[in-house]
Amino acid sequence: MIKELPAGTSVLINGPTMIGKRELALRLLATGHETGDGILCVTTSDDAASLLDEFERQIPSLERDRVGVVDCSGGDHRRTIQEIATERVASPGDLTGISIGTAKLLQRFSKQDIEDVRHGLVSVSTLIQYLDLNTVFKFLHIYTSRIDDTDGLGVFTVDAGTHDRQTIDTITGEFDCVIELREDDAGDREIRIKGLSGVDRSWHPY
Repeated sequence: MIKELPAGTSVLINGPTMIGKRELALRLLATGHETGDGILCVTTSDDAASLLDEFERQIPSLERDRVGVVDCSGGDHRRTIQEIATERVASPGDLTGISIGTAKLLQRFSKQDIEDVRHGLVSVSTLIQYLDLNTVFKFLHIYTSRIDDTDGLGVFTVDAGTHDRQTIDTITGEFDCVIELREDDAGDREIRIKGLSGVDRSWHPY
């Protein structure tokens, strides 16, 4: 799926709780790592150590010097400071801190001659819990614009079950592509992709 996304694209993965949004987001971020891409992920709930463990399950040959994490969880795991580039932010509500952290990690990648970077933010819903929708929207606009300007790839998640329709529609409008996940009446997971030309917009088993 990731090979079909042009450089500069930002993707929103939307679905209810416990549907597999996080797992899909990390899988998309991991794709391309073996060919030299860097991973820059903002985690708003789980700490950097947990995120690193998840990436290593996705990429057994993970090169930690090509992974950067902005950790907003409040956790303190010294081993991650030693092993991967980690910028710590006091809370998910500190958007200035998140912006500074991502900028520092991008600088670090640039010094390592890592040109292709995949950005992740898991999850937008946590930001909305701390801040008003308009503030979050402006932040996402700036972040996705930076991804576009640097020919990166952005993968974001949002929990559809915790927000009203207007909030979801507002957030969705900032992204080039939306991947929706749901369960059908039989309890089986389904997926559909909206916003990519030439891609079927109907629901498929996932």
